[in-house]
Amino acid sequence: MDEFERHGIGVVSGRDACVHALRSPELTSDPGGGSPSVLLRDGAEHTRVRGVLREIITGLEPLPDSVRASIEAVVGELGTSFDLVHDFARPVAGAVTSAVLGVPLDDVFLDHLEATTANLDVFGGTDRAGQASAFRLAVQLSRTEAGPGGLTALREAHAAGRLDNDELMLNPVVLAHAAYENSLNFLACAGLELASSASPVRVRELVTSICPARYVLRFGSDGPVAVSLTDGLPFGLGRHACPGSGVALAEGEVALGALAKVLAGGCRVEDVRWKTHPVFHGLVKAVVTLGSGNR
Repeated sequence: MDEFERHGIGVVSGRDACVHALRSPELTSDPGGGSPSVLLRDGAEHTRVRGVLREIITGLEPLPDSVRASIEAVVGELGTSFDLVHDFARPVAGAVTSAVLGVPLDDVFLDHLEATTANLDVFGGTDRAGQASAFRLAVQLSRTEAGPGGLTALREAHAAGRLDNDELMLNPVVLAHAAYENSLNFLACAGLELASSASPVRVRELVTSICPARYVLRFGSDGPVAVSLTDGLPFGLGRHACPGSGVALAEGEVALGALAKVLAGGCRVEDVRWKTHPVFHGLVKAVVTLGSGNR
């Protein structure tokens, strides 16, 4: 029995069935708890909050030169031996998330952002450490001075009556987590594929083959179901499709293109460890040591 069965959650798999489920008006993302999170809403309320978030993401399309430079700087500082998670994926994802929010993010912030993942499980989020981290980030962001970017845009939307108080408190964390966690996991997994592959791999091929969020939860008359995204649906589909897919693709192309040049002379990969979260697919660690041709 897997984690879904243990908690009474059905699973939808197979591309055609998943496409139908993601587009179905009979399945909703709203579990009925009145959450202010854009992830747990549907209908007009979801459309309103999603519209604000989409405007924020549009500010990074195309990817600004400053963000490209930050990503390339991270890769340029990699040594002859490095961890794909800690030294590559984490700082790249952190730099892009910082650009999305318009505020600098330190390692402590990123640690708490990663901890919130434990509270975003298919069982309703019962992890107290994850809840504490999410609350801490919400409070911290509510008090943070922000420049141009997502946090300022969310505050302006609140002042204009487009978001209520609860939506303003929670959705900055939702936005930050969506930008960071999925990028962290995708970049590390894609980096491992590049380092392990005997032949060149295109970034867009990696995007469709690597799915950092394996399932999304929907609710229907027969109870909750987990809809698989692993059959070529990494950004979802329909009214809840990822609004930041364009930014994610651009981020991946810059980061992985630069990493491919670093790995061009050959390498070996050791100490590969995988996460065990039932929804989020990613690496804990993977150490790359460059071959003599890179030195």
